[in-house]
Amino acid sequence: MEDREGGKPMYKGGEIVGKGPYWSPMDGRRVDLREAGMLPGGKGASFLRISPLLLFLAVPLSGMIYVMFLPFLGIGVFLVSWLVPVAGTLVSAAATGLRVCSGHEPRNKPSAHNPSRAYLTGAGKRGGKHDARCRTGRRKK
Repeated sequence: MEDREGGKPMYKGGEIVGKGPYWSPMDGRRVDLREAGMLPGGKGASFLRISPLLLFLAVPLSGMIYVMFLPFLGIGVFLVSWLVPVAGTLVSAAATGLRVCSGHEPRNKPSAHNPSRAYLTGAGKRGGKHDARCRTGRRKK
């Protein structure tokens, strides 16, 4: 997209340009040059040569788009920050309940999730089978 005079569409601050209206999309500043001159700002400032009619239509349109999509942004932030963790917790609790109630855990191994069942296997008794198999070098008499 080239300018009417054959120039480039975007200009940097400090460049010498022809007369006409220039608009900075970054900060919304509008500069009218009545004769050829230098654009204000440093090298980081960008300006777009645009007709006043197009600028008159583009600015309210961008504001309307922002206002229309702002509620969706708020709803999305709410869903991500509140409902996703709650749903994840509920799914985790349901999966744990199904696993425990369905009996899919092995019965001959102590469960890593239930320390009281591990105690009932006899692995923690003093002087029982556990000490006889222990290879520490010390035996009770």
